[in-house]
Amino acid sequence: MLVFGSIILVLFGGGALSIVWLRMEISEVAKNCGKLEGEMEIVSREVYELRGQKSKSLRPSNLAVMVKDRLIMPSASKTYYVSESDLLKRVGSETQFGYRQQGEFAGTR
Repeated sequence: MLVFGSIILVLFGGGALSIVWLRMEISEVAKNCGKLEGEMEIVSREVYELRGQKSKSLRPSNLAVMVKDRLIMPSASKTYYVSESDLLKRVGSETQFGYRQQGEFAGTR
């Protein structure tokens, strides 16, 4: 009876200790997961902020400010107009080279 009681005590004691050890491991893993989720939230906010900065910098008004005084419209002396007859002389018929006329030429809009 004494041996049987000792065996049961060792089995239940070992089981209880293993359950406590598992709970400690689970607690440690949960703590690490919480820390990683916090870091992930911080990185997510930074990514969101960077996306906002990117979209803001790509707005046409901001792009215009960035290139101000560097890009200008060409003067009238640097503008060339091509007539329909000149285009047909250069390109040929509409079936040649696979070009297709759309009916729009410089100055017709």
